[in-house]
Amino acid sequence: MIRHWKLFPFAFYFTLLFQIINGTSPTGCSYDSAYSSTGIYTCVFGSYTEPLTYSAFSSPLPQRLKITNLNGNLPASGSAFSGFSSFTSGSFDRNYPAYLELVCTTSGSITLTTSTFTDMSYLQEVKFSYCSIVSLSNGMLGPFGSLNSLIFEHGSIASYSADFLTSVTIEPLAVAEPKGELIIKDCSITPTTIPTGVFDGQTSIRTIKLVKAGIAAIDASAFSLTTQLNYISLVDNSITSLESNLFTSVNSLSSIDLGGLAYDCSCSNLDVLTYSSENSVKLPSDLICNTPAGFQDKKATKFYADTCATVSSCSGLSCYTAIEIVGFVLLGLALIVACVALAMICHSKRQITTAAITSRRRQPNGWSKMKNAMRATNRGRRGEKPPMKTKY
Repeated sequence: MIRHWKLFPFAFYFTLLFQIINGTSPTGCSYDSAYSSTGIYTCVFGSYTEPLTYSAFSSPLPQRLKITNLNGNLPASGSAFSGFSSFTSGSFDRNYPAYLELVCTTSGSITLTTSTFTDMSYLQEVKFSYCSIVSLSNGMLGPFGSLNSLIFEHGSIASYSADFLTSVTIEPLAVAEPKGELIIKDCSITPTTIPTGVFDGQTSIRTIKLVKAGIAAIDASAFSLTTQLNYISLVDNSITSLESNLFTSVNSLSSIDLGGLAYDCSCSNLDVLTYSSENSVKLPSDLICNTPAGFQDKKATKFYADTCATVSSCSGLSCYTAIEIVGFVLLGLALIVACVALAMICHSKRQITTAAITSRRRQPNGWSKMKNAMRATNRGRRGEKPPMKTKY
């Protein structure tokens, strides 16, 4: 009996250690710490009782949460989560962001409401994977508050309103890897034209990746208020043209990726090349022409060099760059200086010639020389005069 009593503390500590390593979670959820000290809780939708309750998790707290097998409403009404508002940033492991990933079944659809994510403002990064989202409208993402990263990947968004991002702020947060990114990748969206105002509230966003999203066009003012945007990717979309002033308001832009576009190349449709050159913005992927036929599958830069460089739609000084105008002015000034210098040389030469002639005229003739010689010889002899000047 005593032996069993002595073994009790070891059993207690072993059980506690097991709970710390494996985490405590509600039925339908499991904890994986194989790859990190702050592991991920994975909950299978339909296997746990809704709403998912914060108090059912412990050792560690659910900083990283993944819900799989989603299909249908999340939930049918009310919030899908309960009590998570008590999770404060002071409880975070700073090596990882507070993270939620929602993974749908193959072709699984989910319906969201404005109350779906109530209590989840502690989250810093959110990802939707393989989900066919029925619709996104203003307020549905609002409970998140501010996000370091928002990702929609391998799914679809059947409908979205122009203000669906209005209630959420995407910006770099104080996490291990500040991002401030919105990514829609391999996820078709409807409407296929990005409307005006969709990014208006994202004044601090740094990265927008709209990759293989079925986008056909982008409104000219779509990025007008994203003044701190550094990187845009429009890779593998159905875009054939871009508005000439699409990026002019984005002063901090450093890179635009336009790879995989079947672009309609024309001199009036390649302002992005001029913008890139004049503003030192990188184009990491070649923009490839689909039309005209003679340049199909060729670089847009080749079309521009061969075609647009010889087309002149200017008049007067508008035909020339500022550097060329300055060069012309300097050339004119150089010609004026050369003319002044030549005039001064001619004037100086004339003065020298005139002075030489005057000097020769002032030299004494033969009679004057004789007079001077007699005066020098007879200096001191008074009354003596040189002979009279004769005619000969």
